[in-house]
Amino acid sequence: MEQPLEGGNTTAGVVRVGETVRRPRSARSEFSSSAVAWLNAHAFPYAPRYLGIDDKGRDTFEYIGGVTTEHPAQRDERSYAAMARILRDLHALTQDSDLTGPGASLVHGDPGPFNVICRAGMPVALIDWDSAHGGDPSADVGYAAWTWCVGDVPGTTPAEQAGRLRGFRDAYDPTMTTARMLGAIERAQQGIIMAESAVLDDPCRDAGRRAHAERAVRWAETDRRYLARNLGVFQVVLGDGMAE
Repeated sequence: MEQPLEGGNTTAGVVRVGETVRRPRSARSEFSSSAVAWLNAHAFPYAPRYLGIDDKGRDTFEYIGGVTTEHPAQRDERSYAAMARILRDLHALTQDSDLTGPGASLVHGDPGPFNVICRAGMPVALIDWDSAHGGDPSADVGYAAWTWCVGDVPGTTPAEQAGRLRGFRDAYDPTMTTARMLGAIERAQQGIIMAESAVLDDPCRDAGRRAHAERAVRWAETDRRYLARNLGVFQVVLGDGMAE
């Protein structure tokens, strides 16, 4: 029996069948499925097992039980550092590999909380590898740091968020300066604004996709203003990292 899976940025048509997840293939599927299989073969524990293509032409992955999170109240305070370590391990494992070539690592491409399975408030798996590519790890770092730690979110303060961001930064790379950390976040926010604004300007896009783009631009712009208003708090709490 097929059970539709919805929520977050789940691709349309994704279903659960028993202890597997079936995903329609796209132009990105050849690389993303190969990347997950490579991670499986190299004992990376935070990706679902890739099980091949089913009789309907869909990619088949191991189903990983747990939940995604939307608010810090749903997470253990240790989850921010744990998420950073997952990305650190991913980038270190794949650096200069045959997945990426020299000078690059495998970048998940969308490591927000909506693509991370948690249990008891702690991350246990990265899912939805459709945006995976070889590139600069700072893209993952900036996007995850933003979506996990920083934003105009009710029920949390700038000082609390800055503390989570410091834990994230120190777990990923304690030599990373405040300027580099905040710069990566700002680039991630600007990247969403530019990409989704292009969707809004494309008359060929359907109404549903344009509505999603409008929400995404508003979200990124709101969080960018929030960070700018509270920049001093983040700078004080983050300090300057270890000397580079």
